[in-house]
Amino acid sequence: MSIGRPVAKLGLSGGIGAPVGGALGLAEGAVRRLRVELSVDEAHDRVELVLWAGSKLAGAVPGDAITVALSNDSADPADVLKAEVNGVDAIGGGCVLTAFAASRKLSLTHAGRSWRQTTLGQVVRDLLSDGEVDAGDVNATLSLPALHVDPRRSIWSALHDLARRTGHQITSTPDGKVSFTPVAGVGLPAAFTDELREGAELLSFRAGPRQARTALPRVSPAGAQYWYQLEAKPDSGSNVEVVDVALRTREAASAGTDAAAADASRGARRARIRVPGRPDLRAGTTIQARGESYRVLRVRHSVDPATGYVCDLLLEGDS
Repeated sequence: MSIGRPVAKLGLSGGIGAPVGGALGLAEGAVRRLRVELSVDEAHDRVELVLWAGSKLAGAVPGDAITVALSNDSADPADVLKAEVNGVDAIGGGCVLTAFAASRKLSLTHAGRSWRQTTLGQVVRDLLSDGEVDAGDVNATLSLPALHVDPRRSIWSALHDLARRTGHQITSTPDGKVSFTPVAGVGLPAAFTDELREGAELLSFRAGPRQARTALPRVSPAGAQYWYQLEAKPDSGSNVEVVDVALRTREAASAGTDAAAADASRGARRARIRVPGRPDLRAGTTIQARGESYRVLRVRHSVDPATGYVCDLLLEGDS
């Protein structure tokens, strides 16, 4: 794949600058530079548009919805992210429009709730509903005997804490919904099915140092004297090492232990790469590069006059 001429469609709805008769292209929208940032961490997915003076998009107001679709060739642009405008700031010769994914609402909302005999998926759906954010793919079947969410922390923080403790990841869909899915070396959605070729799909590769990380339990280790904190004594040969008041079944405790070990294993490999722009490249997917498989932690879709449409990725090992 080579870097072709970038194609974009930018849709704006709800404000005085909303385009009439369909979405705007880069030239029609007077776009100097475009960035869409996606990640699996607590940073919210976002859109940044640097606009020339007189852009039709400059009339956007906070609360408007903007949709970004991109392509690196003559193919029809594919949706990358739908976001809510946060503000438009004046700069020399134009302005900068910033918009965040719907997940940002979850950082501004707090909820104190308790559940008994439920599933992790139901907890996630309830919290998303409390934050008035649409649920995307929620795949979390773990059964929980009891769980309490502290109202002093935001829903966004509570969801990421649950994800870390149980081996899940939080991502945004192209239409702005929030997904909560497992992190696993096997079964992660693939962004690229083939090996990235040097000088073609793989424009640059910078590997981080290989460094062993210890899988530290978040709470007390479960030795023989602590098994009573579970609802049942572990079987002989059990790998349960993490005991958590919310993870006190053998299944849940094992999931917590496995999540901590997998996180340590993945973190031992890091890399940064650049590839030609691909609108289907998203955080939480996997790619193959230089004979190894990686999980995408962050991806930045960038369109500017110097580079065209490229994606910069932060990676970690996928297992």
